[in-house]
Amino acid sequence: MMSDIEVVIGDGSVTIRRSGHSAPIVAQVLGLDRNPDGEVTRIWLDRLVHRPGEAWTGAWSVHGAVSSIVERVGIGAVGACKRPPDAP
Repeated sequence: MMSDIEVVIGDGSVTIRRSGHSAPIVAQVLGLDRNPDGEVTRIWLDRLVHRPGEAWTGAWSVHGAVSSIVERVGIGAVGACKRPPDAP
């Protein structure tokens, strides 16, 4: 099953709109990764926002078993996160 997806990142939450579905999905953000340019590359959500076997088309992909991890497709440095200077 393929779904065209629109992901809107808000203040502490994400709104996901799927083509063919009238109701958006809203989930709380547990964490974000950004690339060196400051673009969000990965979002950890507090719940599952996809169905088993569902594939997303467009700028985002999704995976996860207990909660969803949404990743931007086609942007370099996925997973680059800012760490404090004293972090190992």
